[in-house]
Amino acid sequence: MKKKLLISLSSFGLVAGFWACGDGTVEPLNEETDGYVKAMLETQSIDFASQVADAKKNCAADVICENEMAKAQGSAIQIESSAAPTPESSDGNPQPVSSSSSRDFFNNFSSRGPIGQQSSSSVAPVVVESSSSEVKVPAGQYGTCAPGASSVELNSPATWTFTFNTQGSGLQPTDIMNASFAWTLPEGTPESATGSKTATTKYGASGPKTATVSVTAGGATQEVSCSPLNVNGAPITGCKCMPTNIEPDVNAGESATWTASGCTTAAGLTLSYSWKVATADASGTTATVPVTAKGDVVTGVSFTVDNGDNTIKTIQCDDAKAIDSSKPDYVLEAQNTAIDLPAGSVTLVMNLPETWHNGTTGTCTFSCGFKNAGTSGSVAGVELTGSYHMTASIPISKTINGTAVTVELSEAASCQVGW
Repeated sequence: MKKKLLISLSSFGLVAGFWACGDGTVEPLNEETDGYVKAMLETQSIDFASQVADAKKNCAADVICENEMAKAQGSAIQIESSAAPTPESSDGNPQPVSSSSSRDFFNNFSSRGPIGQQSSSSVAPVVVESSSSEVKVPAGQYGTCAPGASSVELNSPATWTFTFNTQGSGLQPTDIMNASFAWTLPEGTPESATGSKTATTKYGASGPKTATVSVTAGGATQEVSCSPLNVNGAPITGCKCMPTNIEPDVNAGESATWTASGCTTAAGLTLSYSWKVATADASGTTATVPVTAKGDVVTGVSFTVDNGDNTIKTIQCDDAKAIDSSKPDYVLEAQNTAIDLPAGSVTLVMNLPETWHNGTTGTCTFSCGFKNAGTSGSVAGVELTGSYHMTASIPISKTINGTAVTVELSEAASCQVGW
């Protein structure tokens, strides 16, 4: 028995197409035909969902098409054809068009048919056929297979999925629709499955796992190997990437540094670390990246920890940005003269009188005025205290000229120093 499925590439006035049944009725797409249409569209590189949405929208704008759509929800549809008149019964009423026992899909439409408006300039419909004739076995790969996730936990469901190669397999949509699958899942529970493009199993032992699926389609069978899956063993918890120095001062020859911290696993297992972008020290837990100029940004640093039980965990680290204390963001030129500082962390250089209190050491007062209470800040590592007006006493050496400090503020403020 031969079936034809007609899809109008120009308008898609109705939802992709209809089956024409032997008794003369026209039925909407069902689960089987819906899959067939999707398979056909894939071979044409056409997105099924978007075509359905466009079809509904276009049909709703045409009264005749909209009426035909409504009829298709459970009643026979009378098809008008420009190729031949619609037969009438003895009482003058039009009769449903029948395609006879061959169940061929109607292939002649006027501008008023269930597929919506068709103009003379529209692209000719595409007809996909299947018949009893022998299908040539394709030389290309039927498709690919992969796990749903690159790793799973012990005794958790693991899903494998086969995806057809619709562009180069040589399979017809009917071959794809009627394909069968036989899965081999070593070490899994279960170890085999049939019937579906997906297979689910569980693994009671950690480590890399593989799977294969035998796909029978188009009169031939191909065995496809799946990309690997890792089953984790004992969990690794508590890992953090600590930003040891993510504002390195190039004037002081500093590098950006991070430390892997807090990682724990089951007793008797040893953790090992590897870093991406950064270079680790002998312990493997601390890594650095050199910087050469103010404003250099280091991104993409991460570390991977392995416990030797097939469990691997990757932790991302904060980005770093270099500063240069010899090229400060902000400079104070005189005591008791305010300078506006932004929220965040900045370098402040104090180019004040060369000596402090006749060449002695001591402290000076650093103060900031804020618009809002509840703000916070620090200068040279000393916390600012107070409310709207906050102060800190910071140590000053004998020579203050060129002294650089780091100021961190939770909101913008006007700040100054005095003695």
